[in-house]
Amino acid sequence: MKKEVLLKVENITKQFPGVKALDGITFEVHEGEVLALLGENGAGKSTLIKIIAGVQPQTSGKYYFQGTERHFKSPTDAKEAGISIVYQELANVPLLSVAENLFINEYGRGNHIISWKKMNERAAKILQEADMHIDVTKPMGECNVAEKQQIEIARALYENAKLLILDEPTSALTRSEIAHLLETINRLKERGIAVILITHKMDEIFPVADSVVVLRDGVSVAQKRIEETDENELITLMVGREIKNMYPPKEMPDTEVILRAEHLNNHFIKDISFDLKRGEVMGIYGLMGSGHQELGQTLFGTVPGTTGDIYIEGEKVDFSTPKKCVEAGLSYLPAERKSEGLVQIQTVAVNLMTAAYEGKGTRRLIDFAKEKEATWRWMKELSIKANSPDTIVETLSGGNQQKVIIAKWLEIDPKIIILNEPTRGIDVGSKTEIYKLIRSMCHDGVSVIMITSEMPELIGMADRAIILHEGVLQETLTGDEITENAIMTAAIGGLGHA
Repeated sequence: MKKEVLLKVENITKQFPGVKALDGITFEVHEGEVLALLGENGAGKSTLIKIIAGVQPQTSGKYYFQGTERHFKSPTDAKEAGISIVYQELANVPLLSVAENLFINEYGRGNHIISWKKMNERAAKILQEADMHIDVTKPMGECNVAEKQQIEIARALYENAKLLILDEPTSALTRSEIAHLLETINRLKERGIAVILITHKMDEIFPVADSVVVLRDGVSVAQKRIEETDENELITLMVGREIKNMYPPKEMPDTEVILRAEHLNNHFIKDISFDLKRGEVMGIYGLMGSGHQELGQTLFGTVPGTTGDIYIEGEKVDFSTPKKCVEAGLSYLPAERKSEGLVQIQTVAVNLMTAAYEGKGTRRLIDFAKEKEATWRWMKELSIKANSPDTIVETLSGGNQQKVIIAKWLEIDPKIIILNEPTRGIDVGSKTEIYKLIRSMCHDGVSVIMITSEMPELIGMADRAIILHEGVLQETLTGDEITENAIMTAAIGGLGHA
């Protein structure tokens, strides 16, 4: 039986001053179907969903929901009609309980006294009906990302969502959490709920999507049934060219050891020792809670109470603070670029030069001419797409923001750069550019420690890889030993020869 059209978008255009973000977008979403929305960063995906959800109006064009032309003036209007969004940056109140967050939109309605017992019982029932098993009395701040996401989905269902928009929902999830989310999406389909899934990960699309829309430079270049396409075609449609050799050839440098870590211990890691060669990409991998993320933070002096020693070029270094680590030649790119790596409301130039200013150690006047000269140089060298050094960073795509952070650290000429989830939330084309940039840094003698949760990235980029399990270095893999089977065996605690 043919499913009814739930959402119909006709020739949607969005014009900002000097920029046409969307140009004639047309597509349909049917009841109980998943539509995957693909496109590089800056392709117009976020603008499109904001229009559908009533965050901002279109310049021209129309959209219909349940057969009626709509003009939502606010997200509340859209939500009341049956459209909900779960954003990549999850919205919640950490100090309130799960139940309180679930019913937060009901606060202030009526004058009735709140019964905490009844509220908790209602919350537990709602989560149970959605096949979610979470303690509703737990503070939201103690929930992990996957649980917070489940709660937002449950809230949308409770508020009678007919169309659920998931914006990069798996960017911070483990493999098992991703599998659980995909199961949840399939259950939503069975209940007749439509889903628009925005993701860069191809292996997530094919198990759940019924159709796919590809945006490029604000234009819809294709809408296809999922069985009519494949991964290579979708990537080509997204970037406008065929991508071959996503990962540059490995070099396997036979060089001297530049960093040696000995017996590192803290609350997250236990007696970890390893070395790093000059110009090498050392991959670090582990499941959630393994300590792999914290190992990078430890090396950059942000984990108090750490014991052990670090040597750079044979000399013992003080790694008790990030500032001392920078002075020793270490740099660190955090996983959360928006909250930890950049000042979003500042310009490209200000963000790019912050590490250099800090490294000077003394107060001095800013030479704005040299600042802009350095920024233009890095914009050209790293192909950062921005109008000028004065462009506000939050207006850039994720891939270009990532390049700004890398340029910030390269400006101070580091010996070693730690990259924590370097391609999280960025598109395939930008990933390829980041991978080439990493290899270019290695050619220039910079050593790279790459912490990643993406196994294909680890296999494609690491010259050597260390795998952590419950805070312990479980396995060290080199070259052809870096396979999916070997990685997962070590990650779940299998025997190794670390």
